[in-house]
Amino acid sequence: MHAGPVRAQGGAAVETLTEKDVPASVTQRMRCKSTAGPMSRRPFAGGFVFSQSCTDGGDTLVRVVYATDPNGAGARLLQFHRPEGRRMSALASISFGDDQISGTTGRLTRRICRAEGRWRMEGKQPAPGLVYWRQTRDCEGKTGWQTVIGRRAE
Repeated sequence: MHAGPVRAQGGAAVETLTEKDVPASVTQRMRCKSTAGPMSRRPFAGGFVFSQSCTDGGDTLVRVVYATDPNGAGARLLQFHRPEGRRMSALASISFGDDQISGTTGRLTRRICRAEGRWRMEGKQPAPGLVYWRQTRDCEGKTGWQTVIGRRAE
């Protein structure tokens, strides 16, 4: 499983940070065993998101930390809920919309080889709320998709 590019949408300015420019509070929350690329920062959902590809157990995954300002105040690792309630702290690929994060996963169980989700930032302390989820047994993602949650984005 390889991390896809992190894409910005909605005209948000994306900055690539050097290691010395990453706030310590963000580095602490990221929890990467080893990094697989530079850290990026962008304005998002009334704050800022910092994202980075990490190599954890051989897989390259993208982790996202949300902070209330560009200096990492209130930094916290975002958790992405699955339909059954389990949480993921990283995704295989990720993209950002105006107030939504979309991403894919690799194998989750023996029966789910690939899944795609979309989360909208919700609440007083914005956190990802699941609005769309589909999954398939087909590891290539070409057939057998089943939509589990399909709330319409507003």
